[in-house]
Amino acid sequence: MSVDEMEQVEGTDGLFDKEVVATPADDTVQWRAVLLQLVNWGGFGGLTTVPLRGDATMISGASGVGKSTILDAYTALMMPSDTKFNGASNDAVAGRARSAGQRNLLSYLRGAVDVVDNPRTGRPEEKLLRGKGSDTWGAVAMTFVNDQGGRFTALRTYYVPRRAARSGEVQMQLATHEGALSLETLEVAVPERFHANTLKKLFPGIRVHRTYAEFAAVLHARLGIGANGDGSKALRLLARIQAGNQVRSVDELYKDMVLERPSTYAAADRAIEHFDDLDASYTAMRTEEQKLELLEPITDLHERKVAATKRLAELDSYGVTLSGDTPLRLWLLRTHLRLIEAAVAGNRDSRQGTVEALTATRSAETTLAGDLEAAKEAHRAAGGGDLQALAAQAEHERVIREERANRLAELEERVYPLVGLTDADAPDLESALDSATAFAELQLLARKRLTAGEAEQATLRAERDRVRDALVPLKNEQAVLKRERASMENRNGRVPSYLHDLRAAVADASGLSVDELPFVAELIDLAPEEARWRTAIETVLGGTARMMLVPIGRLAEFSSAIDGLRLPGRLTFQGVELDLPETGPADPERVAGKLLFKDSPFSGWVQQHVEEPSRNAFCVESAAELDGPGFRVTAAGQTRNGDRGTHGRSDHRNIIGFSNEDAIAEIDGQLAELERRMEQVDAQLAELDRRGRLLEQQRKAYDAIAMVRFDDVDVAGSDRRIAELEQRRTDILTSDDQLKVLQAQIDDLVHRLDDARQERFALEQKQRELNSGHSELVDSEDLVKDRLEAMERSGTVELSEEQEAALAADFAAAAAPADPEDLDRFADNSHRLGERLRTAVADAEAEMRRCDDDLALIFKHYKFQWDSPNLGATSDSYADYARILDDIRGTGLAERRAEWRRRLTEWSGQDLVPLLGAMSSSVEEIEDRLEPINAILRRLEFGAEGDRLRIRLRRLAPAHVQVFLKDLRALSSGVSGELDEAGLEKRFTDLSRFMQQLRKPAQSGDGPALTTDRDRLLDVRRHVEISAERYDHLTGELRATYRTLGEKSGGESQELVAFIVGSALRFRLGDEMRSRPRFAPVFLDEGFVKADSEFAGRAVQAWKGLGFQLIIGVPLDKVTGLEPHMDELLAITKNTTTHQSWITPITNAEPADA
Repeated sequence: MSVDEMEQVEGTDGLFDKEVVATPADDTVQWRAVLLQLVNWGGFGGLTTVPLRGDATMISGASGVGKSTILDAYTALMMPSDTKFNGASNDAVAGRARSAGQRNLLSYLRGAVDVVDNPRTGRPEEKLLRGKGSDTWGAVAMTFVNDQGGRFTALRTYYVPRRAARSGEVQMQLATHEGALSLETLEVAVPERFHANTLKKLFPGIRVHRTYAEFAAVLHARLGIGANGDGSKALRLLARIQAGNQVRSVDELYKDMVLERPSTYAAADRAIEHFDDLDASYTAMRTEEQKLELLEPITDLHERKVAATKRLAELDSYGVTLSGDTPLRLWLLRTHLRLIEAAVAGNRDSRQGTVEALTATRSAETTLAGDLEAAKEAHRAAGGGDLQALAAQAEHERVIREERANRLAELEERVYPLVGLTDADAPDLESALDSATAFAELQLLARKRLTAGEAEQATLRAERDRVRDALVPLKNEQAVLKRERASMENRNGRVPSYLHDLRAAVADASGLSVDELPFVAELIDLAPEEARWRTAIETVLGGTARMMLVPIGRLAEFSSAIDGLRLPGRLTFQGVELDLPETGPADPERVAGKLLFKDSPFSGWVQQHVEEPSRNAFCVESAAELDGPGFRVTAAGQTRNGDRGTHGRSDHRNIIGFSNEDAIAEIDGQLAELERRMEQVDAQLAELDRRGRLLEQQRKAYDAIAMVRFDDVDVAGSDRRIAELEQRRTDILTSDDQLKVLQAQIDDLVHRLDDARQERFALEQKQRELNSGHSELVDSEDLVKDRLEAMERSGTVELSEEQEAALAADFAAAAAPADPEDLDRFADNSHRLGERLRTAVADAEAEMRRCDDDLALIFKHYKFQWDSPNLGATSDSYADYARILDDIRGTGLAERRAEWRRRLTEWSGQDLVPLLGAMSSSVEEIEDRLEPINAILRRLEFGAEGDRLRIRLRRLAPAHVQVFLKDLRALSSGVSGELDEAGLEKRFTDLSRFMQQLRKPAQSGDGPALTTDRDRLLDVRRHVEISAERYDHLTGELRATYRTLGEKSGGESQELVAFIVGSALRFRLGDEMRSRPRFAPVFLDEGFVKADSEFAGRAVQAWKGLGFQLIIGVPLDKVTGLEPHMDELLAITKNTTTHQSWITPITNAEPADA
């Protein structure tokens, strides 16, 4: 239908015929949609016109014919580019509506039908109605008409280059025209890609807009969309209504569609802006404190470095680490000479005193010797010759006794091992020494024991040889097992090492890898549930398992390569075909059915080989079942084939299996058993060796007894002889008192003379030592003097008094706790002094490095936080950082703290007062915004009984909001009185914590995944709950409260949504105080699909009663429910072959002529 045709229709029966639309109660001018024009849009090729004449127009058709396509065309024309397409039919698709997989501008303009995979590339490609490899174009226009006959047309044109891959590459023009506009001639502007000048020439009076904002501003102003520049919000609400997005609750609907961002956010932002000045001063103060905390140690570190440098310089001045003449060596020579000179003087004094003492001692010795001879002469004269003779004999006997005692002690030591004997015949040496006869009997026993011991030792040696020989086969077996285990650790499978070594040898000779020459045993394994049949299968396949497989194509080359090879054993191999097909599942009652086959090129051949009748034995539970036909085997390994059978196994280890873990564990068990048996043999050998050592000790003891003479060990006889002689002397002395007195004098003089001689001997020894020491001291003194004089004459080394004092202190500390003046320890003390000074050098150098490193680390941290190009990062920059530290200590930190105190003291809290007011006023504003909506709802009947609907607001009091408001009141009240430092810090902390809640996530420093409490606290919409109430308009009786829509039926909820959303739309359009909205068109995609005819009718009447024009897309199965309430019905049909769609108006059938 053309625009001219539409004008003719409106002239006779227009939208604003008084029978259709009641005359408004005020002068509100209303705009309604009258004609939608599509060019090359979706399945609508060329120009398609959609007439929209009635208050309620239903667009219906089968699924996929293009109902949503028409509604999306209106969305593309009126809405911003980020508005979703086709919301109702895309509910199952996640993501943005204009992303891949959903309808988008490009797919509509090209007429995308489906997506098919390209058979050549395999990539998905769109099946298009137009624009396949060429440019295409399209356009959407809507003509609006008001009740005064004025017309206004909005137009969008699109040019799609053939290489366009996304909607953003489509070239678009936005235009408006005061009046009707026909797109029949628009194709003329296609070559110029709808250039603005071309469009203006084609349609005189048309306005082309450069941006959507400019285009939307004209739409909003001309069509009365929104109030006070709020048209974008109204259009967004219209888009959401059209998309049919689910509404879960009345509260959610109003908060999302009606209520705006409260003023609390702006008040909070202003408070934050003012607080930032205070926070900045605090941050500056904290920065100075952090700098002070970081730099404070550098003074001590620098002092330590200076001290270490000074100490190192002092040590260097000593020449600690140098050779040759040094101040340290000069000081040591002088100290050594001083100690030697002091020692020489002391030696001289000691020698003089020794000479005098020795002269006096010799004189006393001579006097005592004369007195003793006189006493002895008097003793002889009084008859003391016999006493002297007896004394001489007793002394001689004592000498003999000492010799015998020494020999007896030696004998007892050699006889000691006999103490351990437990025989009844064990000899008793102590009893045997009582007499010569008893000792002779002991010697006879010792000779007998020597003879018996030789025979016992011979037997013991033979026993040890037998036990030792039993150890050899155990060690050999252990070596074999260890080699076997080492071989298995580096490969898979249970093949013995000797076979593996043979395989490695032939593989090396033939150029094949070991993996290309597997044994059958490595390619098969028992299924885990068949483990109890291992003995049977090892018995049946033991020979086959030890066969090596060679690829048949390499067999001749392999045989030729190994022919000259001398192998230490026999190797069986078989040439086989590779990659043979597998035979499929085998009989689980036979050997092959109990096996797993390794996936390899050989697996097909191995399966066929194992399934041959001569190997694929039938597995039976007992020997009684061996009588059947064919080859059979029991779990114990007994085989039978007819009348012929075998039983028993060789001592070979199990060989079949992919993995060798069980084999290694078995070898480990055998090694452990061998180790236990070898330990037993070692224990037997140790016991035999112990018995042999004991026999040898006993032999030596008995040999010592047999070889000694009784007179050589008769200590008791000597004691008896001495006692007898002493008794005879005592008898003589007892009988003569004079002799007794003389004897006492002689004994006294002998004792005193002996003491004098001992003293003389000691003094003579001391004199010799002093004379020798004097000679050594003089030689040392001469040597040290020569060295010292040579060093002093050279004049190359100087030693100050301070250095001498410091070295003396270090020398005393190094010698402690010994005496530093001790000449004998001078060499040791000198060495300790050198070690001390070298350690001091190392310590000083380490301290300097440590201080440098610590300073550099601090400076790096400083630069990392507060970098400056004028600052270095090494210890050489200490002076710069020291100045910074001095400034901070002097004035910097104090000024920052004073500034912060001033700002904090001046903070009166007045910046928070507007926020406190906004928190309460914003809720009141919400209540005020609801009153116009309730005024609209009071004029509309709701439900079958003609009740009314109203929106009710309930204030909430969440605990966190109450805490927030309490803190807000406290902080906005200002500071009373003077606060000390702690009080100021606490107040700032409270303020900072409070203001942190008000900051946006980016301001609070949180990452993108974290949010603050800003929305929970400032969004007062969250502090109220909005519900709907149904009441009797005559009595005011409350009949129902609606919070959520889920508990209502589909029809009830859609009726409720119609009332609430319609009234909300009136509010958002800025027409809540008018008798009807200025902008009437409301598009609903799949609207009222859950409502029956009654509820749908009431919902439609609600929209009409609110003054809106409805354009509803409805599926075919919902037509009958809505058709009675519609003014116009448009049917969309689609050709399934060409995928082209067209629109047919449906009219009432004409009555037949009578």
